[in-house]
Amino acid sequence: MAQQPLSKYVRRIYERFIKLKEAPREIALGFALGLMIGMTPFLGIHFVTSIALASLLRWSKISAMVGVNITNVFTAPLIYPVNYWVGAKLVGVSNGVRWPAAFTAQEMINLVKQSPMVLVDLCAGGMILGIPLAFAGYVVVLRAVRLYRRRCVPTF
Repeated sequence: MAQQPLSKYVRRIYERFIKLKEAPREIALGFALGLMIGMTPFLGIHFVTSIALASLLRWSKISAMVGVNITNVFTAPLIYPVNYWVGAKLVGVSNGVRWPAAFTAQEMINLVKQSPMVLVDLCAGGMILGIPLAFAGYVVVLRAVRLYRRRCVPTF
């Protein structure tokens, strides 16, 4: 029974998203921008960044906010480790996090000293994975909006 309300909720969001009044290209570009921003490790400022950049580029702010939700409390524990792993393998600024054997004060200080390098790898991994994700999101949303408008929008 809990499945039905969730599916109705998802369907309602989809219908509102697909019915945005902007041009299909702007909707798709805004969504792609949101996906790209959502892959960055700056979870606290995703919405502000997506709205600001979408406004500046004149893309859909609403679809950017939808796309940025790729990272949330449920997906972040899955996305960020993968982003870090990709960034560490391809960029390798942090040379892998060295987790302390015991959490002493000195070990915690050493861990904090590594954090800027970890952030670089995390950002790099997010961009490396975010670019193809944004491209795929753009294509899918552009096709979905165009298909919806061809089928459902009356022509006069």
